[in-house]
Amino acid sequence: MERSDEELAALAKTDKAALAELVSRYSFVASAKARAISPEFYEDLYQEGLIGVVAAARGYEAGKGASFATFANRCIKNRMINAVRKLDGEITQALDDDFENECADKSEIIPDNIIEQRERLDEMNKTMASVLSDKEWRVFMLFSMGLGYEEIGRNLGMTEKQVNNAMQRARKKLRAELGNI
Repeated sequence: MERSDEELAALAKTDKAALAELVSRYSFVASAKARAISPEFYEDLYQEGLIGVVAAARGYEAGKGASFATFANRCIKNRMINAVRKLDGEITQALDDDFENECADKSEIIPDNIIEQRERLDEMNKTMASVLSDKEWRVFMLFSMGLGYEEIGRNLGMTEKQVNNAMQRARKKLRAELGNI
């Protein structure tokens, strides 16, 4: 039986395999956000995103009301934004102090199998690009970056219903190709 993200986060504090599984699950999110923020600095931002996943796993507290996915997305985004600010030479400041404090460099640990995870992510990206239509790909990428259907619709000139339909088609195709996403 597959463990939930919340269960893995609880185990990840002491179990490297659980931590590696969480990083693997959220590597696509880190990749999508890095590519969307700055293709020029993709590698740096991607690594910051992975560090954000590790920080989220180490700092997640189930009783605080947020799901692990919500917390991890915030940690990934904050790490990347702070990295961009540093790259741009701007003063680094928190977007959201509550989450930022939870996600601030609590861990320098990067899983040993990072190369294997990157290869798996590259394979997943190639598969997704070949399976999804252009519209489905854009909708899925924006959704994975945390945008809601209304916001995606505004960005792509679509109605919420069209976005919903594209997401449903994308999920169905990805489940068939990649398993349960």
